[in-house]
Amino acid sequence: MKIFRLLVSLACVMAFLPAGCTLHRAAPAPAPSLPPAPVNTKPTIALAPSGPLPLGQAPVVSRAGELRGIWLHDPRGVDWPKVMAELHAARLNAIFVKFSTGGAAYYRSDVLPGSFYNGRDEAALCLAAARRYGIQVHAWRVCFQMKDAPAESQQRAVREGRVQLDRSGQPLRPSYHVPVLCPSHDWNRAMEVRAAAELAAKYPFDGVHLDYLRWIDTDPCCCANCRKRFCRDTHSTVASWPRDVMKGGRLAPLYLQWREQILTRLVGEMAAAIRRAGPRTAVSAAVWPELASVRRDRGQNWKAWVDAGYVDFICPMNYATDPTMFAKRLAEERALVNGRVPIYAGIGAYKLSMGNQLRPLVAAAQRGGANGWVLFSYDDQFRTRFLPYLRD
Repeated sequence: MKIFRLLVSLACVMAFLPAGCTLHRAAPAPAPSLPPAPVNTKPTIALAPSGPLPLGQAPVVSRAGELRGIWLHDPRGVDWPKVMAELHAARLNAIFVKFSTGGAAYYRSDVLPGSFYNGRDEAALCLAAARRYGIQVHAWRVCFQMKDAPAESQQRAVREGRVQLDRSGQPLRPSYHVPVLCPSHDWNRAMEVRAAAELAAKYPFDGVHLDYLRWIDTDPCCCANCRKRFCRDTHSTVASWPRDVMKGGRLAPLYLQWREQILTRLVGEMAAAIRRAGPRTAVSAAVWPELASVRRDRGQNWKAWVDAGYVDFICPMNYATDPTMFAKRLAEERALVNGRVPIYAGIGAYKLSMGNQLRPLVAAAQRGGANGWVLFSYDDQFRTRFLPYLRD
């Protein structure tokens, strides 16, 4: 009788588990295969929010099997059914939505302070609308940047020595005019791992997309923790900080190698945590083009991430407006990746002044062997200027 009651209890528990959930994970799951880009075969929805294509202008031509995506910066208060319908009509099949930063989450997070619009669960609303149209959703995480963090959180990070500093000891604030967390600090690293894994654990996203995985300045971060960790990790003695590790300093080459390794190890930790939390979740990264310079200037060695199997695909931000330069960058990236993961080429639509400039860049991505392309980014200007050119 006891065995019967035990079996009944177990069956009840299993009935209420989410699909795909297991009670025990005996061993780490292998790296997930990339979910295929949905084939958008539904009839075009006649929204035409931006009017008809100008007479005589050719649209962007879609290629079977490619990922056709777009980044979206701020999810708060978005009309998700309208956005997804527009993307579907434009033959796009993936969206990368910024759902968290180094300082805030745009969903109910247990790791980061929340930043909401009328208490809405934007992630759930986004996913529900996207599923209706067969559109992939990748949760875009902007690492280290404390955008939308409460002022008290920013001040505490500065007080605790967890932010990147310039050579005068002042917090670096280059991108969003907020402090930038330092990748060398253990607290920051643990937070990044937890925040990335939480996205995969809380929602059935198709992927978690990591961005700003780079040091924020070409000069070394001059915080005390960087000095301590550098000396400890490399068994070096610094006589003059930061002069010894600046360009031309006696320890500069070793320092560049060290800060690159700091980031690469972190990417590995984040990828492992994401895959434990969501074995079907693809791990990707937005990366800078021209690998040699970004390794030297920002410590971002995305080839090492690919080689180690940390990422399932990359989105190089090839934001050149000249198709020739765009093609040159893509060719270099394909040679470095050598087919190990898909490449979805980032296209800087925000830099284009006319909609018809989009077509040759997409064509360059297709001719160059990219597995797809991602546009930066969805906003009112994009809707009015570029959407008509995507309805082939």
